[in-house]
Amino acid sequence: MRLFTCILAAAPLVAEIVTITPRRTRDYDERGNQGWCSIRVWVDDEVNIFVEEGQVVFETVRGQTARDAGSECSQPLPRGNNLTDFQFRGIDGRGEVRLIEEPGPRNRYRAWVRIRDAKRGGEEHHFKLNWRSNWTSYGSSGGRFPSGRNDGGGKPGGVSAVDRGNSGGSDNGRYYDDRERTWKFNGDGVCFYADRDFRGDALCAGSGENRANMGRVFSANYQSMRFFGRVREVEVFEDENYRGTSSRLSRDERDLGRWAGKVQSFRVR
Repeated sequence: MRLFTCILAAAPLVAEIVTITPRRTRDYDERGNQGWCSIRVWVDDEVNIFVEEGQVVFETVRGQTARDAGSECSQPLPRGNNLTDFQFRGIDGRGEVRLIEEPGPRNRYRAWVRIRDAKRGGEEHHFKLNWRSNWTSYGSSGGRFPSGRNDGGGKPGGVSAVDRGNSGGSDNGRYYDDRERTWKFNGDGVCFYADRDFRGDALCAGSGENRANMGRVFSANYQSMRFFGRVREVEVFEDENYRGTSSRLSRDERDLGRWAGKVQSFRVR
């Protein structure tokens, strides 16, 4: 029995990921001048919670799989200049609830909260995110709540020119091509797409730009890649900070194959 316990302790931890769309509140308003998300989650041991636009991701690090316990939001979490006065408040739960990262340009406007509850058995935890929304700067924040038509190409509603909502690196050089129904990059760069055949939402970077961390959860979404301008090579890595197995991609990839959902960092050349 002791040997069996030691083997389990030495085994690598494999995170379990659950993505949800929170409930809308009665006063839900995508263009309201302030918003909030009340996140309720059942936690057994340790969980990372990521809130980005209209989605919440529960990444179970240890213990039984985390599950939603009635999360709700009054609007999608805004991006770019639309987001101001962000606040975090832990409300209930016996464990440690900490804000690890505020949403900002470095993390594509994603809030990251970690809950650790080492006591035996799971329990519900509750925290709240508040913010102010500035809709006078430019169109919609592109929330992913199912609040209307989605054109299937991953185009956030109301954004038709350069997407200034993504100010992390050169990603704000991307724009949506209505004719081809896909995101493109204005200049020399590359875009990673959430779906095959260059469809869905996109993360873009310019020539000479390095990205040391795509985010363990959200990198799993990228399934295809496309070059723009004079860029002819992207070096991709299986681990953060340009470590682990790597490969040099030198052409458009409608299906990233073995690299689909595996790219954790990259360099654009």
